[in-house]
Amino acid sequence: MNDPDRSSTILSRDGHAFDHLTAIADTVARASTAAAAIDAVADGLSRSLQARVHVFGRTPRGWVFIAQSGGRMHASLGDLNAALQSMGAAAVTSLDLRHAGETVWTSLSLEHSGMPVYVLIAGDWTANEAALTGWALALSFALRCARERAERHTVERTLLHGYMMGRRLSRLGELEAVCERLVDQLGLALHAERVALALYRPEEDRLAIVATSGYPAESVKEVRIEPGAWVVGHVYLSRRPVLVKDAGQIQRPTLEQRRYRTKSFVAVPMLAGGQTVGVLTATDKHDGSPFNEHDARAMRIFSVSAALAIQAARYSAEANRLAYAATIDALTGLFNRHYLDARLHQEIERARRSGTSLTLLLLDIDDFKTVNDTMGHQVGDSILNGVGNVLRSSVRVFDICARLGGDEFAIVLPGSDQARATASAERIRQRIAVQGSFSAVPQLTVSLGVAVFRNNDAAEDLIRRADRLLYLAKAQGKNRVCSGNESAKVERPVFRQSGGGPS
Repeated sequence: MNDPDRSSTILSRDGHAFDHLTAIADTVARASTAAAAIDAVADGLSRSLQARVHVFGRTPRGWVFIAQSGGRMHASLGDLNAALQSMGAAAVTSLDLRHAGETVWTSLSLEHSGMPVYVLIAGDWTANEAALTGWALALSFALRCARERAERHTVERTLLHGYMMGRRLSRLGELEAVCERLVDQLGLALHAERVALALYRPEEDRLAIVATSGYPAESVKEVRIEPGAWVVGHVYLSRRPVLVKDAGQIQRPTLEQRRYRTKSFVAVPMLAGGQTVGVLTATDKHDGSPFNEHDARAMRIFSVSAALAIQAARYSAEANRLAYAATIDALTGLFNRHYLDARLHQEIERARRSGTSLTLLLLDIDDFKTVNDTMGHQVGDSILNGVGNVLRSSVRVFDICARLGGDEFAIVLPGSDQARATASAERIRQRIAVQGSFSAVPQLTVSLGVAVFRNNDAAEDLIRRADRLLYLAKAQGKNRVCSGNESAKVERPVFRQSGGGPS
């Protein structure tokens, strides 16, 4: 046990007790983090009082050790916890741990981040209660200054982090990647074990959980939340954040079977202009503490960047879909004439630069006008679609199949010489001739022309030569392939407006 006279001497030694307190409080207030501030309290008191100092805080899960200085404590955790539970509300209290193999300790009650904190000082310092009470008040104020300062810095970092995250998310492009990166980054920023992102799906008029961090998304992929229902639905509909201290008091959906480790919960809406995109939720802080207003503000900051990134990803996906749709023939699913023209110019330039071969195959359905006139356009459309399927399944994945218009098709074959392209054309001709899906027209056949790229060819030259060869195949009796080594002395007549040649 400390000698009271010695205690008084230390606290007032050379009349500098106030200077000691000022130095400690200044160091605490300037700490960059809450943890550093607590460490500064322990180190400063240990040096000034020449005693061991231990700091404990009370969390929803019980008493936890926070910091120490000057040496360890020998009492068991059970004895120490029982002693701490018996502590009163006085600023300075004596704690007798001699029965646990320790000495008498003196406790200073402080306030830190809304959590009761006890600073235990080895020895009996209660004779200096007035001085220690002043120290406790000053250190509590210093801790508050440190906390507020750290929170300001955290807000600044969160703003910068949110801005940078928004830029990174906007570069990801795909919606799924944006959502997954978002929940991972939010979990790191908030020190939250579980984060979820629910997006509103207009086609279902429900919110669906599309990304999770800390637990498998598979466990909630079928969950749908109605606007206005449960916390997520309420946040979505009200467009206002919710900070819950005890999530156990809120009824969960029947499909939600996960058990939370803590009872704190925060949810914020994701707003983009006048539209609510979805809801961000977080539970289970790593340290077991509840979420606070600062965490809710941080999530709001994140939600702004997140909502904009999600909208950008959606717009990008829709733009890509529309751009792709603009290149596709609606009836056959093959590329259209506009896309073929662009790609043919590209492949010609590539073949010219690299010195590789390139062939163009043109195909026309024999007597297709007669089929349309006698059997109707529905049968004609079915035949066109069936021919498109045969073409798609008869070429390589990087070959370009297109419908030029009417009953005329084209295939660009990069890297194929005349022999291989002619063999491909013959294979297509045979497959169409025996294709069972054309049972309405048992004798359906096609004619094909195959032209090989020459180094001085423009796209128009290659198309013109393939077209003449196609007309030659028609003139020679149809249902045949004519390639570049055959003499095309028959002049090709002007195309019909449908884009096809003579039937």
